Amino acid sequence: MIYLNVEINGNYGEDTFWTWFQREFPSSKFEIPTELKDEDIVLRYSTLGFLPIIGKQVALCWGLYPQIDNFFGTDMYDNIMQKVYETARYSTYRIVATKESVKDYIRFGSVDIIPMGVDTNIFIPMNNKKELKEKYNIPKNKRIGIWIGSYHPMKGFGELLKYASENPDIYWIIIWELQQEEIEMPNASNYFKISQTQIAELINCADFFLSTNKLSSYFMLEWEAMACDIPFVIIENSTREFYPSANPRDDVFKRGWDRVSVKKLWEQFLIRRGVKW
Repeated sequence: MIYLNVEINGNYGEDTFWTWFQREFPSSKFEIPTELKDEDIVLRYSTLGFLPIIGKQVALCWGLYPQIDNFFGTDMYDNIMQKVYETARYSTYRIVATKESVKDYIRFGSVDIIPMGVDTNIFIPMNNKKELKEKYNIPKNKRIGIWIGSYHPMKGFGELLKYASENPDIYWIIIWELQQEEIEMPNASNYFKISQTQIAELINCADFFLSTNKLSSYFMLEWEAMACDIPFVIIENSTREFYPSANPRDDVFKRGWDRVSVKKLWEQFLIRRGVKW
């Protein structure tokens, strides 16, 4: 049995890693166990803290809190980081999404790299930009930029405002990640609480994706934009772990962020640990 311990299972009906994993590994279930058999394992999101039971546990260290702490030098996430490091220290195994995060957890033991996985069947390049612009009432005679994020400093909203003021000819598609962010940016179409399908369509309306991420690793939303094969304009806040090529969708597959590759990595990981599913 594979037990899935999640902090947030997703918003607005999106197909998250967790719902995808349960579908691909049917014996898995959302439950916090009280005991584990030898063939069982717990996949536990690291911010939940360590689960004090005997048996195989995996700390999913996907949050970029160590990078945030290093960049901003803030104590804002001290309580969360204490739980994350506790989970990493006392779990049997640790998994991160990219090689950039290995250094943050290697002191606790071995670290495996398994990406979170992009749904490359939803996030695809589309060849109907004109029709999509009509559907969403996006101007057809302007250069269109898209930005997806929140007010959090690591997402770089201030850089978006600066870039937009320096390029007043650009019309913007703005997608807000969090429900409470009811702001509307001028000279833009603002979207809140929309589906993954709508996000993919809006990405395909744009001429470029503006990345204002201040960290080395890319956020999931940036991987999803790459899967749509949209050109990236990157505001340099830090050295990125890599820079998207002229065909970003190829980068997704080359780096194993597609779900087919991710499933194979999970199968190999579970087989090596003697887990049945």
